[in-house]
Amino acid sequence: MDKLNWQRVSPWALVYFIVHFAFRFVKDGVFNLLPIMVVFVTQVENKLFWGQIAVAVAAVALLIYSLAYYLNFRFCITDEHEILLNKGVFKKERLTLNFLRVQNVNIAEPFYFKPLSLVNCIFDAAGSTSQEAVLPGVTTQYAEQLREQVLAYKATQQQQVHTNQQIDDLTTTEPQQCLTLSNKEVAKFGLMSNMAILALAALAPFMNVMFDFLEKAVINRLESFYQQQVGILVDAAALAVFSILLLVVLIAVLLSVLMSLIRFYNYQLYFQAGKFKRIAGLLERHQLSVSLDKVQSITIKQNLIARLLKRYTVQCFQASSGGFAGAKSKQSLVMPVLDSEQVNQVCQWVYPWLDLKTLNFMGVEKALLIKNWLFYALLPSLALAVLCVVGDMLTLVYALLSLLLLSGLVYLSYRRYGYYFYQHEGRFYGVFRSGMVSVQYRVFELYKAQSTRSISTYFMRKGGLKSLSIQLASGTVYLPYLKAAQADEVIDFTLYQAEFDQRSWM
Repeated sequence: MDKLNWQRVSPWALVYFIVHFAFRFVKDGVFNLLPIMVVFVTQVENKLFWGQIAVAVAAVALLIYSLAYYLNFRFCITDEHEILLNKGVFKKERLTLNFLRVQNVNIAEPFYFKPLSLVNCIFDAAGSTSQEAVLPGVTTQYAEQLREQVLAYKATQQQQVHTNQQIDDLTTTEPQQCLTLSNKEVAKFGLMSNMAILALAALAPFMNVMFDFLEKAVINRLESFYQQQVGILVDAAALAVFSILLLVVLIAVLLSVLMSLIRFYNYQLYFQAGKFKRIAGLLERHQLSVSLDKVQSITIKQNLIARLLKRYTVQCFQASSGGFAGAKSKQSLVMPVLDSEQVNQVCQWVYPWLDLKTLNFMGVEKALLIKNWLFYALLPSLALAVLCVVGDMLTLVYALLSLLLLSGLVYLSYRRYGYYFYQHEGRFYGVFRSGMVSVQYRVFELYKAQSTRSISTYFMRKGGLKSLSIQLASGTVYLPYLKAAQADEVIDFTLYQAEFDQRSWM
């Protein structure tokens, strides 16, 4: 090991480490410190003084830790085609990553590296994000050279035709397909995503403190204003509180839109010779390359807001960066907001046979509808109706309305479940549909299934029913309440494809 050529990254990589650890603290540490922050807000008298002290201490600790991490950071590219990383401060760690285990080599250009012509070279391996190798602050030429070296070695070792497509996009005569999204469309993803709800959930522990402050600073003034303007027509205090709640929701939505723009700004997607390349980002222009053969499954989703906007979200899952849990990481290929024509365009690239409107989905058994109606519609409504004994007739009306609403949702969920199998050019695919008001389609090749499982309760066995679960490297596909013979047939055929097909999907 002493003969290895260990190298340092550029001193400017210190900026990357500072930003990286600051982001990790905000993402992970802040939520762990929520109880302390609540006590600080509610109990500490001189908040400004002690807050400045805490911020100063945290900033100094961040700078010292980042500098120590940079001084201990070393990397080496060995003759055995391995990437070695030495890193850590209090706990020293050596990461060894063989070229053959590298899924993708991606290049990210943060805004603070752009004037210096430096980038981050990211080696994405199957597994958790902690096993991801990042070389920050290297030149673009060096990063491109490393990517070509890794992909060329994989192609020569694996000896498969499809890996030759990974050496260089220019070696193929297949025309390059392109999909671009305007920033106006990207902003719609902020409305479609659940980031606004997450922002409100993060503010929940501080709601009481915030409303106490707002009541003194804003609500009382709004109440006086509404009292002068509307008089006795409405309750001025209630209108003031409603205005504040509406303002909080609008701020959360604006933050969600802002985060979408930061992540997907100037979105560009290219497809050529079975390989995706995506370039997007405002603060960091992130370039992501994904081979179609490495994609474990593809989902096409449309929630309630997306249905109103007539948009879809398409996502490609890989066996990397934590599998399904890593779907929101930077290594996940997301097409955030597509209209129906763009969805068909992407489907033609990936699955030319796929047309969701023409697929004749097989549904699940009505026993699922009956069970869900009893447990999720009738019983909650009966529990509400019991309150009529101590309440008034208005409670009974609420119980009937809730029964109608819940029954409608249960029926929608039942109707959404469905599956469809298709053969194209000797390959077998499965399409699974689920949802309620929203809808989600998951498409994958059957040979990429890792395991299957059937579930049958006592009453299901009496009715000859089974629930089906297929485990992929990118999550689980679940289909409830099929006939037992039907579920066994799906399981047997899926396992046969997984055992018979010798193609590599890693």
